[in-house]
Amino acid sequence: MWNAAREHLTEAGPESTLWVSENEYRFTGLMRLVAPLMRGSFIKQSRQHMEDFRAFAEHGKDVREANG
Repeated sequence: MWNAAREHLTEAGPESTLWVSENEYRFTGLMRLVAPLMRGSFIKQSRQHMEDFRAFAEHGKDVREANG
């Protein structure tokens, strides 16, 4: 599996930032057949990572404390 992530942060106002995350996945072997069925899981996991970063950036929350 190969993955590339491109992150774009743009000022959207005096106290807000627009964050656009582009993710590209390339699969090999058996994963090429399974990956289309797992699309929702990849989206959900990416969204969770973004929410975790937002909690850290906006509130200083370390999500590792909740999971550890």
